[in-house]
Amino acid sequence: MSFLCRLMPRAFRRRTGAKMTVVHMPRNAATATQTTTAATSTPANITNSDDLSQLNHDQIVFILPATRTHVPSGDGYLIYSLIEASPETIKIDNSDGVDEKQQPFKLEVTHASQLPKDPGLAQLLLPQHPTDGEGSQLPPPHLRSDTHIIVSTRSGIRLAVPFYEVVLRPLLDALGLEDNPKSERGYRYEVTITENEHTIRDFASTHLTKDRTRKRTVVLLSGDGGVVDLLNGIGEAQEHHDTNEVPTVGILPLGTGNALFHSLHKLEYGRYPEGKGPSSLVLGLRTLFTGRPERLPTFRAEFSRGAKLIGAPKPIVKDGEVEDEVGKGLKEVDHLVGAIVSSYGFHASLVWESDTPAYRVHGDKRFGMAAGELLKESHAYDADVEVRLKSQEEFKPLVRKGKGEEGGKYDYVLATMVSNLEKTFTVSPDSKPFEGQLRLVHFGDVGGEKTMEIMQAAYRGGEHIKMEEVGYEEVEAVKVVIKEEDPRWRKVCIDGTIVEVEKGGWMKVRRERGERLKVLVA
Repeated sequence: MSFLCRLMPRAFRRRTGAKMTVVHMPRNAATATQTTTAATSTPANITNSDDLSQLNHDQIVFILPATRTHVPSGDGYLIYSLIEASPETIKIDNSDGVDEKQQPFKLEVTHASQLPKDPGLAQLLLPQHPTDGEGSQLPPPHLRSDTHIIVSTRSGIRLAVPFYEVVLRPLLDALGLEDNPKSERGYRYEVTITENEHTIRDFASTHLTKDRTRKRTVVLLSGDGGVVDLLNGIGEAQEHHDTNEVPTVGILPLGTGNALFHSLHKLEYGRYPEGKGPSSLVLGLRTLFTGRPERLPTFRAEFSRGAKLIGAPKPIVKDGEVEDEVGKGLKEVDHLVGAIVSSYGFHASLVWESDTPAYRVHGDKRFGMAAGELLKESHAYDADVEVRLKSQEEFKPLVRKGKGEEGGKYDYVLATMVSNLEKTFTVSPDSKPFEGQLRLVHFGDVGGEKTMEIMQAAYRGGEHIKMEEVGYEEVEAVKVVIKEEDPRWRKVCIDGTIVEVEKGGWMKVRRERGERLKVLVA
């Protein structure tokens, strides 16, 4: 039996034959309030220590006042810390995820009779929220009603399941949230485990479109794809929201690039010296428990007739060609809603061709590996690009920077609402969280070597926008007409989702004004 199946309790693995399974986890795992290392079925005692000098503040998720339930004296504080294995030490099996002999996460709980006078620790002390009217300040307001946890089993290097079992579930329990529908404590949540690429979108259209007057929070253990699936699941059922409640999303970054999360937390990263500070997962947990919801800006990408959603690519054969997947039961699509990026050219090809089991086991390093193969071919993409700027009503041909000319071939056309596509890859340095401004990054046929120089400059805080070959401007809308013969070069990317358009087909991208989701931020 696979590692994932052994890790998950029986009810957690239950299948109903439907595309989506919502189950309530049995309470058979050790909880954080009973353990030093909160792991499945491994009871232990809380560590007692008044010497906190060895405690790594960057690993602390939150601190709770102790009660007699936790320690006999009922005084002091419980400090919850996340310990993560180094990514280089985690071995991935293509079919099952993490190697079964490894444990990538530990949740440690330390009891201290008092806390040092440290402003940083004080900010991590819960509760920091208003009461619920009955004197209770926990859990935080956004987790007190209709909370759903979505565990994406295929995101990134497939760490979402162990993260839920070992880390998130005990933390929720410590705050008074249970996955038991018969709980008498009043605060409950449901867990959805993804079974295929449709699970999250089906969840959104089923759960988030009913009784829109209710407040809902969705905690995503996934990458950027989980957000775009929620957006489009809601969009298919109801395009506009008026006075209805908008669902709130908390992101725990367990994908590959995690562009939205890194962009939203860029200011938080900037508070620490380079290479220092809490990990992305610790920041994600802190935001989940102490953050506030903000409107998530979105864009709409429309496609010409015949456009199809595309899955992972076929293996590339020796002559460099990829088997054509059109006509094999793929779903036609006329639009998608996104919040991160829409692209044509090198970026879209990179996202698509790196999405294989062989590449995915390498996490975000897969992009660099696939990029090397694409740059060897140095393909120039045949397309016409038009833009609509502020105060303009019509599209006009894009003028490429450095050459002052229209038309020709392109290597890179990317419209984005976020600053970063990876933690250190700053594609749009002027973009700010929740600004809602669409910016276009583009350059023409510059060859593989120059493309690599431009990409490397983006890893240096976005220095590529200063290069003479690179265009960078604010836009209201973009239109790309694709003239390629080979289907391999007719892929576009919307927040990691790949769409293939017909020869002569097009993609139009424009900002949306409405509100579909809120997202938790620090």
